[in-house]
Amino acid sequence: MSESVADSTVIAASPTAIIDAIIDVAAYPRWQRDVNDVEVLERDAQDRPATARFVVDARIFTATYTLAYTYGDGTVLWRLVASDQFRQLDGGYTVTDSGDGTCTVTYALEVDPTISVPRFMRRAAAEKIVRSALDNLRKHVESAP
Repeated sequence: MSESVADSTVIAASPTAIIDAIIDVAAYPRWQRDVNDVEVLERDAQDRPATARFVVDARIFTATYTLAYTYGDGTVLWRLVASDQFRQLDGGYTVTDSGDGTCTVTYALEVDPTISVPRFMRRAAAEKIVRSALDNLRKHVESAP
């Protein structure tokens, strides 16, 4: 059974700066502390990641998975393509310009690990992933020159 979670944060930056940081998945290991490695496997016509392979520290195991990306106006979405550790790992970011030099960034995630984990632990882990990713994104973007 999958867990669906979402959370938001306000980032003092332009939508372009935020989206650029989100789609630079190869840089994640430098500022997303649980991401050990990212390899962009394919790029789309705009040179954005189309598929990428991730290796992350999932606390109880090291997870390796491949995501396929789609892009919209203010959105970066992904769906799971392959993984031994997850049946589902779909989600995305939505960036909404507040018009005052800030943006509200929402991260939604639907996750279903292959290992048996009690529901309350799955939910807590998914919430931690989302909150940590948003906090790290905000710090990364707001500290950029």
